[in-house]
Amino acid sequence: MLRSCAMVLAGLFALNAYAQVGAPTEDVVKAAYLSKLGHYVHWPAHAAPPANGRTVIGIVGAEEVANSLAQMAAVRDPVKGTLAVRRLRNGDSLEHIHILYLGKGYVARAGAMIDGAAARSILIVSESDDALARGSVVNFRVVDERMRFDISLESAEKAGLRLSSQLLMLAATVIRGKLQ
Repeated sequence: MLRSCAMVLAGLFALNAYAQVGAPTEDVVKAAYLSKLGHYVHWPAHAAPPANGRTVIGIVGAEEVANSLAQMAAVRDPVKGTLAVRRLRNGDSLEHIHILYLGKGYVARAGAMIDGAAARSILIVSESDDALARGSVVNFRVVDERMRFDISLESAEKAGLRLSSQLLMLAATVIRGKLQ
């Protein structure tokens, strides 16, 4: 419970830089969540981010999320930074990617990319209604003007990923079985 509170507080801390301009946008909130998700995922040894290296987040079709995330990452020391952002197009190589974020509408046409990401033990995060059924592990959605996320444990297992209980507790919905 304490760690889940820490995730929320860390996300709010990341948003602090944007508070001076007004309420954070939906894309800034998504970027803040993306910047913290890696702390709650256990990758298999062959796919894990380097111990003292960067977690690389590949982003397809969400330019504003990529910009917001890049601004957050730029605040960190460029040599010892913990995150790197890589803008991708459908079909680009997923080598050295740890988290793949698919913007709204990209899940339906990224089937091969999703399969490739799962085979490489990449955490797939999305923002589309049918994303969990198509292989996404985490899917963002807005509920009552608040950012929430759902999780597919089947997709996580297929990718060889273990998600922390703290992350599961924060999810709006956790799907344990096969989605149709």
